[in-house]
Amino acid sequence: MPIRKITSSPKVLAVSLILAIALLMFLGSISYKQIVQLGESADMVSHTLEVDMEINQLFSYYAQMQSTELKNLLSQDTLGIASFENYKPEVQESFLKLKELTQENAIQQKILLSVQSWQDSLYSSLKIIANIPFQKTNYSSKDREKINRVSKSITQLNLLRNQMYQEKQIQLAKRKEEYRSQILFTPLMTLLLGMFALFIFIISFLQINSQRKKTATAEKFLQNILGSTDNIISYFTPIYNIAGEVEDFTIVFSNDKIESVLGRKPNRIAQSKMSELVPINFENGIFEELTKVINEGTTRKFEKHFHYNGHEFWFRTTAVKMEEGVLTTSIDTTSEREFTRNLKDLNEQLEKQNHNLIETKSFLNNILESTSNTVSHLVTERDANGKIIDFKYLFTNTESENLTGKQVDEVIGMSISKIYPFVHETGLYDLMVKCANNGTIETHETEYPLKEKRVWVHTTINKLNDGITLTSYDSTQIINAKQRLLELNEQLMVQNSILNDAEAVAKIGSYRWNIETEEATMSDNFFRLLGCEPMEFKPAPENYRPFVHPKDLKVYDEKINQALEKKIISHYTYRIITKNGKVKYLQNTGHFLKTEFIGVVKDITKELKNEQKLKDKNLELKRTNSELESFNRVASHDLQEPLRKIQMFISRIIDSNSSNFTEQQTQYIDKVQSSANRMQTLIKYLLSYSRLSKKKKDFQQVDLNLVLEKVQEDLEAPIRESRVEFVIGDLPEVRGVPFQLEQLFNNLISNSIKYHSIQNTPKIEIDCKKMESTSIPDNFNKKTKEYYCISVKDNGIGFEQANAQKIFELFQRLHQKNEYSGTGIGLAICKKIVEKHKGHIVAHGHVNKGATFFIYLPV
Repeated sequence: MPIRKITSSPKVLAVSLILAIALLMFLGSISYKQIVQLGESADMVSHTLEVDMEINQLFSYYAQMQSTELKNLLSQDTLGIASFENYKPEVQESFLKLKELTQENAIQQKILLSVQSWQDSLYSSLKIIANIPFQKTNYSSKDREKINRVSKSITQLNLLRNQMYQEKQIQLAKRKEEYRSQILFTPLMTLLLGMFALFIFIISFLQINSQRKKTATAEKFLQNILGSTDNIISYFTPIYNIAGEVEDFTIVFSNDKIESVLGRKPNRIAQSKMSELVPINFENGIFEELTKVINEGTTRKFEKHFHYNGHEFWFRTTAVKMEEGVLTTSIDTTSEREFTRNLKDLNEQLEKQNHNLIETKSFLNNILESTSNTVSHLVTERDANGKIIDFKYLFTNTESENLTGKQVDEVIGMSISKIYPFVHETGLYDLMVKCANNGTIETHETEYPLKEKRVWVHTTINKLNDGITLTSYDSTQIINAKQRLLELNEQLMVQNSILNDAEAVAKIGSYRWNIETEEATMSDNFFRLLGCEPMEFKPAPENYRPFVHPKDLKVYDEKINQALEKKIISHYTYRIITKNGKVKYLQNTGHFLKTEFIGVVKDITKELKNEQKLKDKNLELKRTNSELESFNRVASHDLQEPLRKIQMFISRIIDSNSSNFTEQQTQYIDKVQSSANRMQTLIKYLLSYSRLSKKKKDFQQVDLNLVLEKVQEDLEAPIRESRVEFVIGDLPEVRGVPFQLEQLFNNLISNSIKYHSIQNTPKIEIDCKKMESTSIPDNFNKKTKEYYCISVKDNGIGFEQANAQKIFELFQRLHQKNEYSGTGIGLAICKKIVEKHKGHIVAHGHVNKGATFFIYLPV
């Protein structure tokens, strides 16, 4: 019997397969046991090295804490920015990690107890020297003793570190010996297993080779996906260092999309090292993410910034472990970030090429299930004349469930017109027919009713054999982001216009200065403040400096240097000389943000001039006040003294010679006496008015009902004489000066009594109500939300409403002094008292119909 027939016999193949599997399992189990033991030994060695690293980390923190606090003490750092307290969290974390790593070693745990004790001692010592005054230049023996305590604690901790090193070395030696004893037998078993596997591979190859042609369609389908997708698909294998750690990656495969980023064909970058081709991956965190996939075996999704050959990208990447390497699928989200501004725009899409049937299927499945796109393959349905009448689903990945809400089983084998009839209305179906007939690549984006909502979908259509491949993704967020970006741009234009107008009105200008790129911008109004047209010169410190006044250049340069060194813009004022030679005062303020100085300048030339005018006015006011005080002294002493003598001598003349006076002499004497009395009253009221200007700090709660009672007692005689009738409502408590409020109501009631009508019975009505400030018709500085409106109403002779303001002025009288007595100061005093109490007073009157005074006092 020929050997080919024997080897192709199903029974022989079955028996051979069973024997081969049994032998392979036997050898494999032995090799697996050897490898497991070898791995355990390697893990123990790795664990010992990890303990060594953590010991170094922990005790280096102690040394840094000592050096930091001593440096603060020697450099007299009063800010306390670098303090041993900043290292406490790292020390605690490192200590706990070391304790966890050595939990199975009783000796190390015992040493760590001593370490913890001396660590607490070190904290106490460092805290003590931290309280030593920084202003000292010489340290006392006690201070040096405090510092020596720190050194003692560090010395003890170093001794404990040496003990831990010795224990670690002992364990490392044991574990290395175990590792060497186990590694001797492993290569032999591996060689035997490899030879047997080679034999099995040769037999399997003969069978697999017959299936090679069947994979051609699948490979072509995969190539169409890789060529049409917007994702970057790559496969990396790790490069390990001597310690078994991943130090680099080899780029095994990448699809054509990589050329748009790196500018190189995929075949030119194959087998390149990542560190040589894209070293930026070691800075932006991509290398660390791929290493975690290798070490942990879990799928990771991340978004990173990628910079290459002067171009910047953002890629969102899904990385899965495949065999010994990492398969990555990256999506370029750069444009998405540009539209959504604050959204992350990392995308990196990676893929692995496989050359045999099993690897190809696994590779294809990982690509289709890990991509964020919906990938579907449909075959054409044609009539008898070859015209396309529909498309039937042969394949769709599970991502389509997330997009459309329909299960994969519901879609496979069904026509697209039955599943999604709206494709005819959106124009997608016509593009599918066009692609199937002409082989052109078509793209389509429109809104669909999916999952009970409206969703924007972007679709790419590619021809494959007698069918088409649809690659789709949800672009709703991108469309919304574009719309939002347009709206934000419109708002920004409006805000910029408002800002420019506001700067012009407020006489301010704004600027930005990037200290890294040395680029600067100035607002249009900043140029106008300099007497220039917008963008008349390139904004830069060296171009702006010639405008600074020569006498202020030193201060200006000091502020610029201070800003560069401390990243702080202080508030300062300097002069500039505009293009037309005009000198202006500018006030500068701002702050540092990331890498930029952002600030504003304000033209305060007019404010400074007004301030100087105000100072001059204040000096003039002080002189006037001084003169008024002199007048008060004269009025209270120099004027009253001769007046009292005049009154005294007139009184003596009347007492001694009144019987000998003629009628005319008696009239003269009466007029002199009346004038003297009037002058004394006038001086008294003037003094009262002037003293109201002095500040009083004796404000308290005053019951106005008690005030009215006191005023009625003081005016008992004129009230009884004029027979005035009072109608007084319930009055509130207000905050004020008691004697001034008494004087206020005394003056108002005295006026009502003085100017009462002789035709009617005199009547005075006093009432109060609470009012909102917004409902008060009179215009004055309203500082509270509510006011008490106190009204004092009489039925006297009244006055013309045209004189309502005049009656509150000094020395203003509406009647001749021979008609009614008075000085013309009483109501002026009332107004000043009310204003001193942050209130307002107004009067309303009608001739022969009485007058009403409204007093507004804050609640």
